[in-house]
Order: sequence, then C-alpha cells, then structure tokens
Amino acid sequence: MIAQMPHFVDRTSFLTLNRFWYGRKLKSLASLNALYVDLDYFHAPQWRGKPPAEVQSAFAAHLLISGMPQPSVFLQTGHGLAAIWLIVPIPISALPRWQGAMGALIDVAATFGADKACKDAARVFRIPGTLNEKSHKEVRVSGGTAERHRFDDLADLIYRAAGRPTRAELQERRTRKSKKRRANAAMPRGLTQTERFRLIRDDLAAFRGAHGGLIPTGLRNTWLHFHATCLTHLPEVMDLEAEILSAAQGATPGLERIEVNAIVRQAIQKAKLFTNASLWADGRYHYKGATMAERLGITPDLARNLGLKQMIPEEERRRRKAEAERQRRAANGAKSRDAYLEANSASRMKPWAAFGIGRTKYYELKRVGMLPEPLAA
Repeated sequence: MIAQMPHFVDRTSFLTLNRFWYGRKLKSLASLNALYVDLDYFHAPQWRGKPPAEVQSAFAAHLLISGMPQPSVFLQTGHGLAAIWLIVPIPISALPRWQGAMGALIDVAATFGADKACKDAARVFRIPGTLNEKSHKEVRVSGGTAERHRFDDLADLIYRAAGRPTRAELQERRTRKSKKRRANAAMPRGLTQTERFRLIRDDLAAFRGAHGGLIPTGLRNTWLHFHATCLTHLPEVMDLEAEILSAAQGATPGLERIEVNAIVRQAIQKAKLFTNASLWADGRYHYKGATMAERLGITPDLARNLGLKQMIPEEERRRRKAEAERQRRAANGAKSRDAYLEANSASRMKPWAAFGIGRTKYYELKRVGMLPEPLAA
C-alpha cells in the first residue's frame, strides 16, 4: 500500500481509518482503530472566516481545559479541520461503546462546528498530499502527537470532558440504585445544582486562599475552568466574561491570554443553554467533587483542614459518610458494639454461676424451662 501511495497524490483519494475485511461496509468491519471529529468550523459563527491554524490552536486549548489529550493527528482537509485520536485496535463487538464515545466526542467539539454525521465506522478522510477538488487546496497534516491510546482510557476522558458519567460511574450508579431498591429506601433529597455549585465556588476560593491567593503553575488552567463552570450554573451572575477575567487577573495572572479566552468562550456557550431536568442532558458541565479534587491535587487531609464541602476525594467522602452514620445512630440511641456486649453478653455476665452449674448444663435446663432457683448470695 505504501509503495502505491504516490499514485494517489494527483487525484481525489480517501482512506478509511478503521479496518475492513473487504469493501467499506459495516458488515465487513474487522476492527476499530481510531476516534475522530470533522470540524466544519466555517458553520460556527465565532470561527467563520478564521484561518485553520487559529482554529486548530483554539481547539487544542479547548481540549486542554477539558482534560482531553491532544489528537494523534491534526489534518487540514482543504475545507475544514479533522482531529484524529488513534487507538489500540478493538474488536467489532465494542462497536456500541465506540459509537457512544464518538457521540460524546462530537458534543465536546460542538462549538467548533463538529459534523454530527461524522460518527460512522466507515468514514473516510482525504489522504495528506492530495488536492481537495472543491477548494483546490492541498490536504496536509498540521500537527498531532502520533500517540495511540487505549480505548477505555480515552473514552473515559471524553465522557468527563462532555460532562457525562464514565462507564465505571454508570455501573456504580446502577449498583447503588439496585441496592436502594432492594432495601426499599426512598431516594434522598439532595442539593440543587445551583446550590451545589455555590458550594464548589466556595471550595475553589478556599483552595485559592490556601495558596496565598495565587493558584500554582500547572493548576491555573484547571482551577479557572472549574471556577467558570460554577458561574455558568449561577443565575445571579450577570456578566460572565467580566467575572472570569477578574478571577483570571487575580488568581491566575500568569495564564496565557489564549487559554483564558478559550475558557471564557466555552463558559458563555454553556451558559446560553437551557437547563434541563436531566442532569446529563442540559449541556453544562457537571463534575463530581472527587474528580475536581483529583485534578487539583486535593488530599483528604487538605480537604479536612480547609473545611471543603464538595471538592473532596472519594476516601474523605466515605469517611464523612461513615462518621455521619455513626452520629445518626448514636442520636437514635444505638450503642457501640463494645457497649452492647458489656450490657448484654452472657459470656461476660456468666448467669450460670448464679445457679452453681456449668454453661452447657445451664443452656440445657433453660431450653426446657427447668432452671433451679439461684443460689443465695
């Protein structure tokens, strides 16, 4: 195939990224080798007329603040921009999961005009070095890491970037629901998203204060993205851009302007979306507190010292839950195991001694109701 590539350069030529046994049809699919998005950014008002290099740089920044790895290949197609993530080949039995990750990836890239139809396994891309017959521009590789990812790891990052639960989180949720149904327990009434993100904003402020008001290098982009995410959930914020720029100037002054602008643009787009009764369908980001704690390097000890309410590691969340349950049980009159045994254990009280008989004989007589009168003290 490599030896034949020069013959394709002067004509319209395409290549599929996935492998097929014969013919480019789904029934002939042999393995899945990549995830990809086709960015028709000229359909997005904020990018229409912009040069591909500027769009590519902005999209790379968007991926960075979303916790996504950079594409293995950036391809300027002569009409738009394609981003391709190579993966370790997976079997066709994983096609439904692959399609789910593709849908989430398109959501991540929606503000850059991601083609919603570009999620079929048989999709083809123009070969670099060929000419796009519509624009008469050369197709060329314009960047990328050339890395190949494990599908499950990459899919989890995509789902988190899209504000959706990962596969493990979905399974954990199903398990919790199943346990609650079996216990016939009612679902607890929790915080609203507005209330929750007000607490997260307070946690972010406490984290900033713990670092002297300036977020450390390496965490500035992440902190500012989380702060902007909180603001998109708060109806009292009237000037979102001004709020984010003020936070950037005060807490992350060394952050590149292009990264700050990318966070501002993304937050404004999210804030325009209508809220939805479904947590995962309203289009905004809904991060788990443990996820935010992990990305900011918050330890259980730090979470306790700062009195954080939402951005806490899973280990600390379990500890607080267990402590709250102990306090609830104590308030309802429950005794500790040692206290219960102290008050009720026959092994400790040895009631058979009062009858002058052994333990085995005591239980035999008690079972048939023939215990003698206790010995006088």
